[in-house]
Amino acid sequence: SGNRGGDLGEFRRGQIVKAFDHVVFKKDVLKVHGPVKTRFGYHLIKTLYRNG
Repeated sequence: SGNRGGDLGEFRRGQIVKAFDHVVFKKDVLKVHGPVKTRFGYHLIKTLYRNG
């Protein structure tokens, strides 16, 4: 995602690491959450919108 400015694009539940799933599908939209630790490092996550 680094070459896209950190944008992961769209994905469905279960397509990414569990720590991301928890934030993206359960936390408030348009707020920054984190830091979230994964095997890839630490992340700040902002969900822009959610369908369904």
